[in-house]
Amino acid sequence: MDSLSPVQTLNYLALNLLRDTARASPMAACATFGITKEDLDEFLPNLSPERVLATVTNSDDKLLFQIRPNLPTVLASPLPLAGALFAVQRLHQFGSVGGAQ
Repeated sequence: MDSLSPVQTLNYLALNLLRDTARASPMAACATFGITKEDLDEFLPNLSPERVLATVTNSDDKLLFQIRPNLPTVLASPLPLAGALFAVQRLHQFGSVGGAQ
């Protein structure tokens, strides 16, 4: 892993975290990564250590995960508000609790 760029290292860590979290708790993986159970079921067979490394080394310096759109706001806000601002983004992205919009 020494020859990976910083972006490739981030991708490697994120894909491994996705796989390991999904194995421990698929629901937690979906919530953490903002994906559906269907997406997770499609990803999992392709997250072997060999496949992850091959994907990362062939990804050049392209992030495989998007940075949250509200990250600049969160970083500039008072520290105690970070959790609330991330929660607001989740509600906006996925709709209100219970699926009602």
